[in-house]
Amino acid sequence: MNHRPFSLARQVCYLSGEQNYTWTHLLSGYRDLRRGPLALVAQYYPSFLRIHKQYVINPEYLLQIHQQTRSQKRPLFDVELVGGVRLPIAQSRVYTLLPVLQSMLQRNQSQTCSRSCRKAKKTNQILI
Repeated sequence: MNHRPFSLARQVCYLSGEQNYTWTHLLSGYRDLRRGPLALVAQYYPSFLRIHKQYVINPEYLLQIHQQTRSQKRPLFDVELVGGVRLPIAQSRVYTLLPVLQSMLQRNQSQTCSRSCRKAKKTNQILI
């Protein structure tokens, strides 16, 4: 069985499972099919988050959390990753994952800001 993870987890945006197979989705748009259930392959990526029975995401590439309201029912949530990919958050996991996802989103935004500020200082640019 081919469960070996990619050598650089930073290249992996998210994993998606289909029965006993797992797709590894890279930032470049490349997809790799692995034999084995999502839960088994996801063990090689301990910093990733399981947001749905079908999806495990790399929180480094989290851009936004979206909420869709439905009348008379619980709201639906999904996450947007780099590249515009939107994946649903399982309703059974929403209220435990939302605080974690929001803190990771804030961390990602502050890291992006600090990278931009360092880059601007190097080139003597002023950010407004």
